[in-house]
Amino acid sequence: MKRFVALLVLLAGGLIAAALAVPTNAAVVNGTKISQQTLNSDVSAIAGSADYQCYIRSQAALSQQQLPPIVGVGKGENGQHTTATTAFTATYLDTEVGHQLIYQLADRRGVVLTPSQLADARRAYESEITGVMQNVSSQTQDPSYTCGAATPLTGQVVLGTLPASFVDEQVRFYATSSALAEDFSGVGSSESALHGYFVQHRSEFDTICWTVAVYTSQSAALSAQSQAQSTPFSQVAKQAPSGGAEPCEPLPAVTAMLPNTFNLNDLTVGTVSSPVSLGSGEYVLIQITSRQPTEYATARPLVQQAVQNKGATRTQSAVKLLSQHSDINIDPRYGNWMPDSAQILAPFTPTTSDVLNPAANSTELAPASSAPSGG
Repeated sequence: MKRFVALLVLLAGGLIAAALAVPTNAAVVNGTKISQQTLNSDVSAIAGSADYQCYIRSQAALSQQQLPPIVGVGKGENGQHTTATTAFTATYLDTEVGHQLIYQLADRRGVVLTPSQLADARRAYESEITGVMQNVSSQTQDPSYTCGAATPLTGQVVLGTLPASFVDEQVRFYATSSALAEDFSGVGSSESALHGYFVQHRSEFDTICWTVAVYTSQSAALSAQSQAQSTPFSQVAKQAPSGGAEPCEPLPAVTAMLPNTFNLNDLTVGTVSSPVSLGSGEYVLIQITSRQPTEYATARPLVQQAVQNKGATRTQSAVKLLSQHSDINIDPRYGNWMPDSAQILAPFTPTTSDVLNPAANSTELAPASSAPSGG
């Protein structure tokens, strides 16, 4: 329906000739063109994959963000269903502008990808998708997030529903942004640089075996902590609503499961922690039962992630600065580039006086539906 509104506005303004001269570029970023064909191909790939749609919805929800409706429910000029909503298309164009800024910043800093980095990025991207789907499935069974899967979707399954060219481009971006963060960290991306960082921070990657006990109130957790002063914690944990011995894993992998306010590295072996709030009304007690050095080959993915985290803030600042001082032009059908916020401002809804037949867009003429509208 929005496409219909846009056509009426053009006719009302007497710009029929301009309407026929459709721009070939959706955006131009410092001279680099993002073609309409590229944008249409990417959005169509997403619209054609229900699994990938569930992933990006879940990713947005876990980040406490809201994603516009992806697939439209309106009808096109020939009666076919529209491929995607204008709101999502504009949002995804904003994403592609961000990709170009990352590529340009990486080029300025001389960051060049290797086949090994691309292979690492593909594995990391699949792992990230798997983690998102497992996380959201533990919180809801809403099919708009889980796709109705009996078990959480994996990254390999999700990416298998997309064209290879689309996946390759996402992996390239993932690899470039990762290498850029490693560059900004001051450590670098080479194998020798990563190994050197591991040697200097070896204890941060120790493998720990640990036991947990989860309680529904802080007072219950405090009572259990007191009990653990005279009773082995392994027995105390068995009496908790949930808990027990957990699989032994490198320290960063365990830390990722816990709130940022709790520093697991400071907990000595054999000591039971104070109650740690999980932010959902639950409190957990933790005891590290053993701690051993981890081989570099096992810790390498975590070392790489730690280096990227170290450079993340500087990378974000550099990308923001570049976006504010870039020449970015957006096809006005998608909106206008706002340098201060580094995002595309979607066009406002036309006023009634701009539309020749406002009744054609009246909700009273549309069938009742709880689905989001799009066009």
